[in-house]
Amino acid sequence: MPETFLITGGSSGIGLALAHHAAKAGHRLILAALPGQELEDAERSFRASYPGIDLHLCPTDLTRPKGPDEVYAFTQSRHLDVDVLVNNAGVGTWGRLHTLDPEKEVKMIELNILALYKLTRLYLTPMQERQAGHILFIASIAAFQPNPYMATYGATKAFVRSFGLALYHELKDQGSAVRVTTVCPPAIPTAFQRVAGMERSALFSGWLASDVASVAAAVWKGYQQKSPQVIPSRLLSFLQPFIRLLPESWSIWMARRTLRQNLPE
Repeated sequence: MPETFLITGGSSGIGLALAHHAAKAGHRLILAALPGQELEDAERSFRASYPGIDLHLCPTDLTRPKGPDEVYAFTQSRHLDVDVLVNNAGVGTWGRLHTLDPEKEVKMIELNILALYKLTRLYLTPMQERQAGHILFIASIAAFQPNPYMATYGATKAFVRSFGLALYHELKDQGSAVRVTTVCPPAIPTAFQRVAGMERSALFSGWLASDVASVAAAVWKGYQQKSPQVIPSRLLSFLQPFIRLLPESWSIWMARRTLRQNLPE
């Protein structure tokens, strides 16, 4: 049965690839993303590839305090019941904390944490009332340990993972039909890399790196199977339980070793 997908950051990267999976399956799409050429290009691509698609564009800046409320008002005004909320929008920063732009860091916190929290609260209540729905959180493999040189980004993704898994168990205890899936993808060469200023970072070319198509396919499978957590890498999924048994200092050392390579002065 067709469902309505609301995907934040749906004009590029994982969000765009996941939207294609939903469109192929015949679902309605609401793409919430920054206004501009990228969103316009996404619309043209979807309308050309999927004639008759039920597609809605919600141009918005979710770093603004009222951004999530505007998205909710958009869906309410069009009488669109969101069945699947994909909290995908996110950005990163890279470098020594004292050298990073504090305004950019704050905007990242507002997008990666506050907007995600607000959208979840706005759409969870009607999902609970209907006893139907699914919320996906796109966290990161960086959520599993502190990340020197990506200190703030890693902390925001640790929040996302903790929040998503906690909500999954909370709803499960209530016997709710609303499902929650938290995704922890590895590094992917997307616009995220450029915006974070990480073109030279070894993170996106090492053994941990993946690609958008593979990650989106894993997310789609996790959505279909209603998995509580998805790590879109067979190797990482296999190794993660063993890595977590290591002293925290070891995992921090591994993150530090990778993230400080080619670091700008």
